[in-house]
Amino acid sequence: MMGDVPITIENDVPIKFVNGNEFLLKHKKNICTEADKLLKEILPTRIAKLDTLRKNPRFSWEKIQQVRECAVSGDKIVVNAYLQECITQLKPYMQEFIDHCFVLRTWITLLVPKSEEGDNLGVQVQYEVVNDCDSNAISIKNYYAAFNNHYLERAKSISKLQKYPGDSSSCIKHSIQEYDEVVFMQLKSIAGKLYFYYLSMYDTIMKNIDKIQKPRNDSHELCLY
Repeated sequence: MMGDVPITIENDVPIKFVNGNEFLLKHKKNICTEADKLLKEILPTRIAKLDTLRKNPRFSWEKIQQVRECAVSGDKIVVNAYLQECITQLKPYMQEFIDHCFVLRTWITLLVPKSEEGDNLGVQVQYEVVNDCDSNAISIKNYYAAFNNHYLERAKSISKLQKYPGDSSSCIKHSIQEYDEVVFMQLKSIAGKLYFYYLSMYDTIMKNIDKIQKPRNDSHELCLY
């Protein structure tokens, strides 16, 4: 067991980091508990909810005309209420997904044993799952960041409409309707990808749970099952 280790912080006042091994074990157990709840309760529930969401008539291609109609109001370009509602529905799932990926990748990373020669198949599986968590989270983050572009594009179109009234206005309004169709397609894609990412990560982890938790035969790590 590690003894008391003095640590110096910015103002040069020494503090004590007591029982470092116990400190690490505590945080490993906390992450293990979070991952356990994710795999046993939360992920199956999210998969079921997102399967329902992606099949919701709101995200049907039949709604394209309604999306176009909500893009303009008379001679004005307005906030597309239909797309706004879709974004409002998706945002909480996107935020949760990023958090869930963080918990899973942290849990698995803490299970990676020290580097040594020999049977590393389990370690390779661990890294593959961590990479999936990272790449999927980045994908959803990029979609989330793109929401801002949606509003910026509308602001630009409103500015153009004020600057170029008359004959040009119909072209500007048509362009924003076309743009909103693309945004709707992206939102529909997000609903499907969230479902797919959750399902594929859950499937991969459960298929390889033994290798993930004990990448080598001599591993002695915190296990969920």
